[in-house]
Amino acid sequence: MVDHYLDYYALAKSMLDDDDDARDAVQEALARTMAMPLLKKPVDYCYQTVRRVAVDMLRYRMRTKPLQEELMADESNEAESYTTLLERVRKVQEGLPTAMRALLRLRYEKELSYTELEKLTGLSVITIRRRLKEAKQMMKEQLEEEI
Repeated sequence: MVDHYLDYYALAKSMLDDDDDARDAVQEALARTMAMPLLKKPVDYCYQTVRRVAVDMLRYRMRTKPLQEELMADESNEAESYTTLLERVRKVQEGLPTAMRALLRLRYEKELSYTELEKLTGLSVITIRRRLKEAKQMMKEQLEEEI
């Protein structure tokens, strides 16, 4: 079967028009064929498997291509809207009470665990979780009011 690698590759390349995808298809087909040791005609089976893998790859491309094009078109708008949202979140965060704001920053910006926060603030983990939840709820409500 390995002697036919170039033939398998040529078949996959003719279907996929991409070197890397063709190599991947042949590799996958060889792996599937090798996993079936009792085949009478492994070379023929491998050709069929190359075709099947290539068709699967083409189907995947067809499903994902519209999504990729849409994402690329919206990329600039998304970056702008993300920046705008981040500014709004920071503005709302500044309106929170100092203790809540500090707790949010320690948890999410400094990435401290609840145990570390407990040691640092002297509050229980339950209290920390409750206050963080309250802070996030307050921020959510203020952001929804702006919309």
